[in-house]
Amino acid sequence: MGYTPYSCGYQRVTASGAIGDAGKPVLLCGYGVESGGTAAQPYFNNGGALAGSDVAFRPGPITVSQGNVNAMGLPIMFPKGLWISFDANTTAVTAMYVLQSVTT
Repeated sequence: MGYTPYSCGYQRVTASGAIGDAGKPVLLCGYGVESGGTAAQPYFNNGGALAGSDVAFRPGPITVSQGNVNAMGLPIMFPKGLWISFDANTTAVTAMYVLQSVTT
């Protein structure tokens, strides 16, 4: 078990959904939020959609006129998987992440 050091992939979602393989541990290394013009505030959840999951954080509010990409110095662990929930003003979210790889 482990992670490939010094590298991460990315996934862009245009609606609420899982990043990587749903339910598998994810290290979030950074994110970018796109807004249609008004303030966007998506939820980054540990696990599934809001019901029964842990909200780790809400970036923002973010508008189109602001810098909206955040590269983290240290990644955030989502042990139950990473689910991003959109609010009405969020157009898309790009997550830079590392998915746990399992070697048997």
